[in-house]
Amino acid sequence: MRSSWLALIPIGLGLFMVLLDVSVLNVALPSIADDFNAKASDVQWILNAYTITMVVLLVLAGKLGDMMRRDYYYMAGMVLFGLSSYLCAEAWNVGSLIAFRALQAFGGAMLSGNVLAIMVELFPPGKRGAAMGLNAILTASAFSLGPIIGGWLTTNLSWHWVFYINVPVSVAAVSMAWLFLPPMPAKTKEPIDFIGLILLSIGLGALTLGIIKGQDWGWWNQKTLACFIVAFPYLLAFAIRELTCPYPLLDVSLFKIRNFTVGIMALSILFLGLAASLFILPFFLQGIKGLTAEEAGYWLVAIPLTNAFVSPLAGRLSDKMNPKYLMSIGPIFFVLGLYFLSTIDYDTGYWELFPKLMTLGIGIGLLMSPAFNVIMASVPPQKAGMANGAVRTINTLAQALGVAIGGVLITEKMKDLIPGYGNQLPDPGTMGMLKLLAVMGNPAPLVAMSDSFIESLHYLFNSVLWLPLVSLVIVVLFLSGEEHLRRVGS
Repeated sequence: MRSSWLALIPIGLGLFMVLLDVSVLNVALPSIADDFNAKASDVQWILNAYTITMVVLLVLAGKLGDMMRRDYYYMAGMVLFGLSSYLCAEAWNVGSLIAFRALQAFGGAMLSGNVLAIMVELFPPGKRGAAMGLNAILTASAFSLGPIIGGWLTTNLSWHWVFYINVPVSVAAVSMAWLFLPPMPAKTKEPIDFIGLILLSIGLGALTLGIIKGQDWGWWNQKTLACFIVAFPYLLAFAIRELTCPYPLLDVSLFKIRNFTVGIMALSILFLGLAASLFILPFFLQGIKGLTAEEAGYWLVAIPLTNAFVSPLAGRLSDKMNPKYLMSIGPIFFVLGLYFLSTIDYDTGYWELFPKLMTLGIGIGLLMSPAFNVIMASVPPQKAGMANGAVRTINTLAQALGVAIGGVLITEKMKDLIPGYGNQLPDPGTMGMLKLLAVMGNPAPLVAMSDSFIESLHYLFNSVLWLPLVSLVIVVLFLSGEEHLRRVGS
């Protein structure tokens, strides 16, 4: 068992890099735009290219992991991720950076799409809970630690180091994977369903593009509607194709497994609520409270700290007791955390915010690691990679949708409060200009922006309170904890 835990070190490093690469880059985007003299819309594609490519490839990446030696496949993904990170750092313009980010997502999909499947191979049933806790820690920590790491690197070195830092980590992870990962032979040998892959790629690509660009374009804009009009027929055609294909890219019969489907639903709703509510906190911390990106990251550290304690414990307990109890308590803590956040104000201090975020961290840990454990225990081992890819795809889409929903809720509320409001959030640049106006004798715009944002923030947190309650209802009504315990032999 000791060797299995050592093998988790390179696995954890790979997953953390992939997840961190989104939040860590947000902080560096203004510097990148300044260096390349790029428009904001162009710079956004540095993020979009990564997200869309990752979503499109995750199912294929998981399927390929089932068909190859998973240890070699994972190391190849690590090499590709490190090499593409170096190319991103050396990019000469926005176009080249976007292309290298898409390449980086190839490596990221190979890593992220196989982490859970590797854990299934490393640990026997009944011993996976704590390992799934590590997966939950890394998933939750990447969001909170990204601004700290990105802010420090960008401030003290340059934006290039947001990418350069991945290179030595990749080298270390590949070296440790070579030493510690046991041989993981292919679980199945079958042809790739290229027709299904094309249908899925077009469907998921259009859907993801519509979600992440809908707020910029407008939800009733022709481009947004075109994305959704294209996406759903292709996704429906993919589902029909997979039902009739002898070697499906994604075996849709997996969704007939009750705990697999229930676990994914509960997790995706959690990710949706998490993204909808927490993406806006940096605007409060940096815009309203005037903190730097690095300082804002320290204010959010309560979530990963709490999660680091709760997730392994919850994961281990989910191998010993009915996971339905843990997965039911988690959403309750999440609801309480959102309720507490709906009371924050201008003068909220660090130690006032800390316990509010701790409550969220407890809720995330109690639901996430048992859910990962239940999902992966419910599927046949030879389809673990395929299941892993499906889980990551749905969760990534849920996060993108959550940010979109959160953006809509807060901007629509601000439109009600500010006449002629132009979709501008209180980022440091905007607030700096408004403060300058206030010093020059016109404080009204600053007061209007600040007051309206605080009220809209409260509205947002109260509006998404129902999401974890939906997770709770799904778990209570449909999860079979007894079936999970039978599968893990407890």
